[in-house]
Amino acid sequence: MSPLLSLDEISCHYSTKNGLVRAVEQVSLCVNPGETLALVGESGCGKSTLAKVILGLTPVTSGTIRFGGVPINAFNKPQRLAFRKRVQVVFQDPYSSLNPRLKVSTILGEPMWAHGFKNDLVKRRMTEVLEMVGLRQSAKDLYPHEFSGGQRQRIAVARALMLEPDLIILDEPISALDVSIRAQILNLLQDIQDQQGIAYLLIAHDLALVEHASQRVAVMYLGRMVEMGDTDEIFANPEHPYTRALLSAVPQPDPSVPRDSSLIQGDVASALRPPSGCHFHPRCPHADQQCQQQVPPAFGHNRVKCWLSQSTQTQSVHRPTSH
Repeated sequence: MSPLLSLDEISCHYSTKNGLVRAVEQVSLCVNPGETLALVGESGCGKSTLAKVILGLTPVTSGTIRFGGVPINAFNKPQRLAFRKRVQVVFQDPYSSLNPRLKVSTILGEPMWAHGFKNDLVKRRMTEVLEMVGLRQSAKDLYPHEFSGGQRQRIAVARALMLEPDLIILDEPISALDVSIRAQILNLLQDIQDQQGIAYLLIAHDLALVEHASQRVAVMYLGRMVEMGDTDEIFANPEHPYTRALLSAVPQPDPSVPRDSSLIQGDVASALRPPSGCHFHPRCPHADQQCQQQVPPAFGHNRVKCWLSQSTQTQSVHRPTSH
């Protein structure tokens, strides 16, 4: 299967009065048609910046983004318009992502009007998506303040669906909602994916959500990708110390389950002055001199960027097999 979206060595740097910020550094990943790839990491690791780069809201410093196999920077005007139609986004906060001065009918209609669709087709599609997201048809005559937080996020999802996209970027789509309605929105998104075959790039820090909602996981730390693989495999056998620390911090309902005592300490370093070598080495309990001096390449099937993983891979290669 050819990837729907692929990123090859993407970097995003920008200047501030304090210096150069290396927000994203040589990130490679792909999203396949109809799947959910979760992008996880602590706040400040570059997840949302990467999403803005994909959407074209922030310029790329280096690297190549391909959509449908074609480099985005090579798009002509019709291709760029088609790309904007095929890739949509649902933001984190439903209270600020919807214009309070517009009725729902206008909020939903604007994406289609911007692409030249006629009113009769807009109305027909609006009827379909309101039903799809579980809202009454009368909702289109109301303003955002007349809805609850969960209903507003349903409106945001409906807006993203209006143009029948192939990919939706979900930027922390349930983190601003009450716990009681998070499962409802998550189930809604999964039902829509099952019905429509839409791919999701799910940006999240809630690993319980990631385990439930994604097929693959990509772990970021301070602008770099450190591990990526199938969700079941990553959760069962995380290789990078940062991934292990993130998973060990997930609350367990069973208090008898042992927890990793090597939880990371301290905060993420500044992207203005990132550490040398492996960016994670100041917080890693296993770091040595090589980690401090050299950036690790990607090792193994899960592209683990860790010198410790290199030694593990080497041992597995030379381990004798039984017959």
